[in-house]
Amino acid sequence: MQEDLVVKLASFGFTVNQAKVYLSIVQSGKTRVGRISRGTQLHRQDIYKLLPKLEKMGLITKTIDKPFMIEAIPIEEALETLISKEKYKANERISHLENNLKEMIAAIQMQPEIKEEARFTLLTTDEAIKNRGHLIFKRAKKEFKIVASMEHITKPALHYFREFLQLIAANDARLEIIIVTNDDKEEVKQTVEKIAPSKGQYKIKFLNNSVCKNYQVIDNKEVWIATQQKTETGFPCLLWTNDLNIVGTYRENFQMTWTNPRAITVNPTDITQAFQAYVPKQINNEKCMPAV
Repeated sequence: MQEDLVVKLASFGFTVNQAKVYLSIVQSGKTRVGRISRGTQLHRQDIYKLLPKLEKMGLITKTIDKPFMIEAIPIEEALETLISKEKYKANERISHLENNLKEMIAAIQMQPEIKEEARFTLLTTDEAIKNRGHLIFKRAKKEFKIVASMEHITKPALHYFREFLQLIAANDARLEIIIVTNDDKEEVKQTVEKIAPSKGQYKIKFLNNSVCKNYQVIDNKEVWIATQQKTETGFPCLLWTNDLNIVGTYRENFQMTWTNPRAITVNPTDITQAFQAYVPKQINNEKCMPAV
């Protein structure tokens, strides 16, 4: 029982010998060093060294006569005081950490942004494309600009394109799509009915010709470009890069194509009723293929 109490007092910051001496005083009422020594099996000199610490902790008092008597503060009061002190120290530490966090955030935000090194990655397998596509939404994205031919949308699988656009909408990103096709507006609308997101900010246009097609620009920071090479399932192999010169070239091409007077807007309100029939029940971004 005594050993259990010593262990419990240790959780309040007592050393083993401090706990033994304090318990001896508590259990004895008013007492002297000699009696404490006999009860704890500690040398008198060691007890004399321990008493000032217990007194400073507000756990005991001493009389002024010689030899002096020692009395313990009631244990409930004494330990409540220790708990209050620990709470104060903990709150002080938390406040200090919070201030440090605010200062660090402010300092980091003031640092000039480090330009990411230009990288180029050729994705030649379905798995590589899916894995890279999954990483697209690891960070919040704000804007997607996509140029795609009608053939590219419908082959090898239209549902890849549809699911990718649904995922963009689910992440509240803005979406602009240019469909390059010689089909008439009604045929384009039928395709758009099958791929258009059921919600979100998006605009769709179509044009019968474009200098560049089958690419997407994301947040003006990266571009995905479809190549002539095919994966094992017939999906175009993709070139991914964050090179700002190349990203800028494709961004300018998109803007020039988007503002082309011959580009025809497919009004989303014309196809609203058809959306629900083509919304997939579940979109898994781990299996999502980028829309280029």
